[in-house]
Parts: sequence; structure tokens; C-alpha cells
Amino acid sequence: MANLRFGLVGYGAWGKCHAQVIRRVAGCELRAVCARTEKSRAQAAAETAVDAYTNLDDLLARTDLDIIDVVVPNYLHEEIACAALESGRHVLLEKPMSTSVASCDRILAGAQRAGRWLLVGHAMRFSAMYIRMRDLVKAGALGDPRYVLIDLWRRPYRPGTGGWRLDPERVGNWTLEEPVHYLDAIAWFLDSVGEPCTISAQGNRSDPSLAFRANTCDNFTAVVGYPGRAFAVFSQTLAAVGHHLSIKIFGSKAMLRAEWHAELDRSEHPSYSLEISDQGGLKRLEVDATPGEMFELKEEIAALARAVRDGVPLPIRPEEGRRAVMLCLEAQRSLETGQVVRLDQAAG
Repeated sequence: MANLRFGLVGYGAWGKCHAQVIRRVAGCELRAVCARTEKSRAQAAAETAVDAYTNLDDLLARTDLDIIDVVVPNYLHEEIACAALESGRHVLLEKPMSTSVASCDRILAGAQRAGRWLLVGHAMRFSAMYIRMRDLVKAGALGDPRYVLIDLWRRPYRPGTGGWRLDPERVGNWTLEEPVHYLDAIAWFLDSVGEPCTISAQGNRSDPSLAFRANTCDNFTAVVGYPGRAFAVFSQTLAAVGHHLSIKIFGSKAMLRAEWHAELDRSEHPSYSLEISDQGGLKRLEVDATPGEMFELKEEIAALARAVRDGVPLPIRPEEGRRAVMLCLEAQRSLETGQVVRLDQAAG
């Protein structure tokens, strides 16, 4: 079968990674790039040796593209994803799905009208280590899931092209950057328990002289409540060095612990481990493939290719991308009000 042909929209630091990885996946090829500025367009053309555009309409007017890969600032996700779907292409959309639940709903409606695949890039769903954890939970190896603890300490966010990641109008809020991955992972790990019922959050700035803003917290913690008093905690600081992630899942019979450490989140040589409790100690479990963003991106693209070619279901439904956005926004509402938010009463 002929290669699946990708058009890439966005050529910042992560867009460049997408361009590299598309070309590493068997049966996929990069045909065109769209970048917003003439400088980035010229860079894309030089580095990828494919046609490069500054205008999205020009890229979508091509007849030789099967999939549009959207790697742009958060506030542009809806506009570009909907246009790509309307043009009849399948879409790989970087997380977060969008910056509001209503916007997510419009993207979902666009995918349903077009009858095309929509994959939201929640990378943990494609990680050998975290898939192993979730499979063990689903198989009952821990007994009844009771508590998840996720702790991330890392260097501050990269500003992004033009500083968009530091601008609440363009980023949405900082929970939509890193926490969105882990709030999705919590819901994924605990889906046998049910849907999340409540969320509450705390946050602050590392510099106490700065005014508190609920949408830009350097230190952030969310507690998510589940049926039967199961619960999960995600905690993050942007006031550290390197990238260090610890995930623990506690059940009624056993627990799992995963560790991931590297200088950068995109490192191709991280230190990592997965352990399960056994007879009062911890037993090391093998992980089939290296976990990390670059490895998981390759699995994302390969999964979308299988879906398009063979109809193989994707590991994440678009509605789950919407749920992750909702959890982030309701966590921000808790930060703003100081109250526990009942998710069955979420405004969306």
C-alpha cells in the first residue's frame, strides 16, 4: 500500500520533532509543512526538503495529503483541526485538545461530520511503561485501585515561539500544558473505578512577591475524587531542575511504582524503572520499550497510521481528550474559588 502522506502545521521546537519522527515511521511520509512566519517557513523547507507554506489554505488545497498533524499553540487548535477535518483529512492534534470544553465539542462535531480519525496526542497512552501499569491495574494485580499519586518536578516551561506558553490568552492556562497529561493518565488508570466525581486544587508562584494568578501557577496540586472514596493526587513544580516523574498506584492488595528521570523531557536516554510490591518488598518489572516523549510520539503516529489503514481502534478516544481539558479547567476553577468542584455540576 502507498505511504500515508502527512501535512504538518507548526514548525516550532516540537513541530520539528514531529517532522523527524514522521519520517521514521514505516509507511508514512512528510509531504508538506505550514509555518506561520516566513522565517520558520524557510527553515522548514531547508530542513525537511518538502514544500512549505505560510498559509494554511494553501496546504489544505493540496490533493496529496491524507493526515494533517497539528502542532501549534493551544489557542489555534480548534481553528486548524476543524479546517483540516472539513477538508476531509484525518487529524493528529497535539494536546490539549483545545482551551475550552465548548471548543473541544466543536472539534468533536467536526470529526463526526467528516467521518475521519481524530487522535489527541496524550503521549502516556503510547508508553510501554504506562501501558504495562494500566494493564496490571485492569487485570486485578493490585486488587481494587484505591489511590494514585503522581509527582512531577521539572525545570520551568519553554516560552514557545513568541512567548505564547507564558501568555494565558494563548496557552489557555498552565494546567493545559503538563498537568493535562497526568489528569488524563489518572482517569485512564482508574477507569475501572468510574468517572471522576470531584476535583480540588492548590497552587502558587515560586516568587511570593508575584501576584497569584490561577492560570499560571509554578507549584500546582490537584486532588481528584472517585466513587467509593478512591482518589488521586497530581502534584507539579516548575521550580526545579531536569525532569523527574514518579507515579505510584496503590490497590487493596499491591502497589506499583514507576520512575522516570532525565535532564530534559525529550531525552532519548532517560533513567527509568517499574516495580510492583511483592512479599513485603519491591520487584522490578521489565519494560518492553524506552519510555519518553520522542519514543511515544513515534508510537502515536504509527497508531494513527494503523487506524487509517486497517481500522484498528486508537488507544484514546477524542472524548477522553475532552475530559482531560475539562479536568484542567475545573482544577483552575477550584484555584479561583478555593472550593472543591463537583464534576457532575461542571460548567464546561
